[in-house]
Amino acid sequence: MKILLLAIMTLLHPVHVSLTGIEYDGSNRIYSIFVKVYSDDLEADICLGSSEGEAITGEGNDRYCKYLCDRLLILENGKRLEMKLMHTESDGLEHRFSLEAKGGRSVRDVSVINRIMTRLYYDQANMLLFKFGTVEDGHRFTVEDTLKSYNVK
Repeated sequence: MKILLLAIMTLLHPVHVSLTGIEYDGSNRIYSIFVKVYSDDLEADICLGSSEGEAITGEGNDRYCKYLCDRLLILENGKRLEMKLMHTESDGLEHRFSLEAKGGRSVRDVSVINRIMTRLYYDQANMLLFKFGTVEDGHRFTVEDTLKSYNVK
């Protein structure tokens, strides 16, 4: 009976995952960022506040932008890029966000920090698809591994 109960609980366990895509347009020096997260997890993580412990306030897209800019960082040559929320949509089950960031002229390295829901779930996995010129990579962030660096020059 205990084995059956354990098997059922394992099957009912929710998946804790997000998906982020980052693609760089070198001719315009623009990073296009796409983020997809489950809506219930998103709201729970926003309620935890910022990484510095402050409440994430605001309404609608402003609140989502503050959250995403706190949990997802792009560093170009060690300098943090400012992201703008361009579009958001939700079907009730998941939220999808499109953001943009303006890059610099001479890029040597790009680092991505992804802390989406890492304070919420110990088994959180944040998947990254990264494309910058000839560099294409997939990476799986975890609670312990929130930084990925790329040498793009």
